[in-house]
Amino acid sequence: MKIGIIAAMQVEMNLILDEFNEVEETVIFNSKFYQGLINTTECVLVKSGIGKVNAAIAAYTLIKEFGCDLILNSGIAGGTKPLEHRDCVVAKSLSYHDFDLTFFGYKYGQVPEMPVCFEPSIDARVLIKSILNKLNIKFKEAKVYSGDQFILSMDQLKGIENPNGIATEMEGAAIAQVCVKCGVDFIVLRYISDIVGDKSQEDYFKFEEDMANQSANITIRLIKGLN
Repeated sequence: MKIGIIAAMQVEMNLILDEFNEVEETVIFNSKFYQGLINTTECVLVKSGIGKVNAAIAAYTLIKEFGCDLILNSGIAGGTKPLEHRDCVVAKSLSYHDFDLTFFGYKYGQVPEMPVCFEPSIDARVLIKSILNKLNIKFKEAKVYSGDQFILSMDQLKGIENPNGIATEMEGAAIAQVCVKCGVDFIVLRYISDIVGDKSQEDYFKFEEDMANQSANITIRLIKGLN
């Protein structure tokens, strides 16, 4: 198995890259891709940058140029109650919170000719959850919604039928869409950095780096758990 790892932030990428052995660097589309081993698992790591377009480019390049057969995207996300600050979330499905073609009969967030939401395979979810359980890492499963906005208010999620207990971020659904179109499996992990409308948002910048560190460490332990 060759795993493509997408990190949105530099601090996440640096921590994961420190675990690589036999590193080879390749520059494609002005992004640096790092090939190497974490223990005995072949991995390719890239910092995508923020937002859906950056994430989609990174995912497609990992699949097309490097032949990755599983894409793992880790990072931080906002959340809505009853999710809590510092929860580890495994995405059970992904969709967009800023895509609306309901006028033409589509579900809110649905891309034409694509499913209403993007779901990792049952095999991938079982594998990841079994490793997290083995490592005694507590996690929750939740729906993840992506969009090119930082969510500060529940009003920004008014198109979502049930916005309770979801994670909100800026890359996951775009990565999932690329993987679905390419027939490649994917896993999206999120570490909840703040709760929408909660005081935790006021302190976001105080613990952003800490949350990114936690997310990267879970990714590292997860990949090592594959061996």
